[in-house]
Amino acid sequence: MRLLKPLTHGPIARLWGALSLSAVGDQLHQMALVWLAVGLVGADTGYVAAADTLALMTVALLAGAWVGRWDHGSVMMAADLARAGLAAVPVLAAVSGHLTLWTLVVPSVALSALAGLFDPALQASLPRLAGDRSLLAATNALFDGTLRLARLVGPTLAGALATLMPPVALMGVNGISFLASAVAVFSVRPHLADPPASEPPPPTRAADGLSARLLAGWRLVRREPPFTYLLWRNGLTGGLWTLTIWLSLPLLVRQQGVEGFGLSGLSALALLFSAYGAGNLVSNLVVGSLPPGGMLARRPLILVMAGDMLVGGGFVVLSLASLLPAPWTLPAMAIAAMGTATGGPLSQIPVTTLRQTRFTGGEIAAVFRLFLVLDCLGTLVAMMAAPTLLTLLPTPLVMASCGLAILAMAGIFGRRAGRQGAVAG
Repeated sequence: MRLLKPLTHGPIARLWGALSLSAVGDQLHQMALVWLAVGLVGADTGYVAAADTLALMTVALLAGAWVGRWDHGSVMMAADLARAGLAAVPVLAAVSGHLTLWTLVVPSVALSALAGLFDPALQASLPRLAGDRSLLAATNALFDGTLRLARLVGPTLAGALATLMPPVALMGVNGISFLASAVAVFSVRPHLADPPASEPPPPTRAADGLSARLLAGWRLVRREPPFTYLLWRNGLTGGLWTLTIWLSLPLLVRQQGVEGFGLSGLSALALLFSAYGAGNLVSNLVVGSLPPGGMLARRPLILVMAGDMLVGGGFVVLSLASLLPAPWTLPAMAIAAMGTATGGPLSQIPVTTLRQTRFTGGEIAAVFRLFLVLDCLGTLVAMMAAPTLLTLLPTPLVMASCGLAILAMAGIFGRRAGRQGAVAG
């Protein structure tokens, strides 16, 4: 299978394995955080996500020049070690009897900030790590698949562990996963991209100040027309996804007491997230196995539009499934979540591959940073509005509205971009 071919390269296999473990740890942390926060403050949990997002965006912006100049492996290792220590804070607070909303939120915000260092460094490293350009799409799919795999394994593991330990203990497992990631990064450092030794191209030479770095990324995006649409689309879908899956779904499970198969509470939520992860993973395997010269190269925007329509339609179906009678609610929502998740890789893998083939070197980090900022802005707006929306409107209606907004975007603007987007090689 083409998707697995990069794993024959030792450094890729080691880094992918460790990041897969770390992604599972992230899922355990997020499930524990949102479940505990929703129990404490309900819909106001949106403000927690907003704080996380603001931290991620701020660091991604202010630290952009450092990531470009420092050794990428060192940046990734330092971020992992710091995150391992932060993950232990809520556990220690619980053991000492001082677990509060603040001891949950502050470490979570710091973890998000450090992701603003780690993620751009990883993205800039992948083209060199892959080596062969023909393997780049499969390598992207593999590393994108760490999140997909984690969305299956993490919630399943969380549901099982929730019967054995308190939710906060899941955060300690996350700390161990960061240590494993740091060890793997250390082992592949010679293969990771180094800071540019020669003068960088004009768009990135200006990246000494915040506005200059953003302007550099914007100029690169404007140079490649499809990326203008992909950029603002990234912000919209990111915000609506977070509002629907990260916040509204856990809130709905608590509000309605969704249960089935002998599962309730956090275990029922874990089943829904596991179903979502299964759909993600299957789609990732399929999209990652597409031939390099096929749809991924010729009509990537058509794949992006199709993925967005699956996600948007899935949100609507998921909200309707929550209205079914009690015996059918949980299984119907699980099936809907699985179908919804197939759209993620279908849209995200083509975008990532386009970004890494249309741009080179420091350009990739500049464009990735701009995409990250738009994603964060979309999430920030959605999470700041979430408490009001979820107070005024029924949770299923909020979820359905998010889906309809994505469908409208894909059907109107995505279709237009797709007609223009028979992308030249």
